[in-house]
Amino acid sequence: MKKKFALLVALLLILVVCVPVQAATYPTFDIMSVVVDDSVTIQTYLFPANELYYVYMGYNGTLGINGILVTKLWTGAGGTFKAKFYIPDELKGEDIVAIRLESPTTPYYSYNFFYNTTSYTANYTTYTPAAPAPKPYTPNDFPTFSILSVVKGESVTVETKYFPADDMFGVYMKDGASAAKTWYYVAGLNSADGGSFQATFAIPTELQWKEKIAIKFYNLDEDYITYNLFINKNYP
Repeated sequence: MKKKFALLVALLLILVVCVPVQAATYPTFDIMSVVVDDSVTIQTYLFPANELYYVYMGYNGTLGINGILVTKLWTGAGGTFKAKFYIPDELKGEDIVAIRLESPTTPYYSYNFFYNTTSYTANYTTYTPAAPAPKPYTPNDFPTFSILSVVKGESVTVETKYFPADDMFGVYMKDGASAAKTWYYVAGLNSADGGSFQATFAIPTELQWKEKIAIKFYNLDEDYITYNLFINKNYP
């Protein structure tokens, strides 16, 4: 009886030892390029699909913890993709900026840092999974906008992309060629059906003769910001 019991224990130990352990995978990202005091482009790896991540930037050494919320990012198909984020005014002029992508609903997060002293593009080879073949890159659906036209000292027309539906935005402008922190309220905007649409905004009197003007949309519902910059001259 004792021999049978010892044999049973030995078999159980073998089963315990031989259970395969699946290696954990964690989302990471590399810095692909930097435009000083303007933007940073990253490339992700092993990101989960269809999850929301908050994108924070902060001072060097903070790991982005309690940083400035730059935008919110939907991972789409996950895995490997590129995304571009604008550097907030509070961190312009910093030599090193921490950046953190953090999930509000899971324990996952990833952080990195970049040098904000010289504009550059990474010269290492872009990672490509061996299998399956990677899908063509599709931009992520975080809100952004481009400058379509400018009437010097009077107005600017923009075109949005990936805007959420039926959200309220505050539109602000400021002197883009200085370290000025004063943002002038321009208008309130409801994104209606969202996606891509055009809108024209009057340039505030205080900025009519400035060489460069920064413009931002502040989402009043979700508390994030998207930026751009334009030259105050007739365009196109």
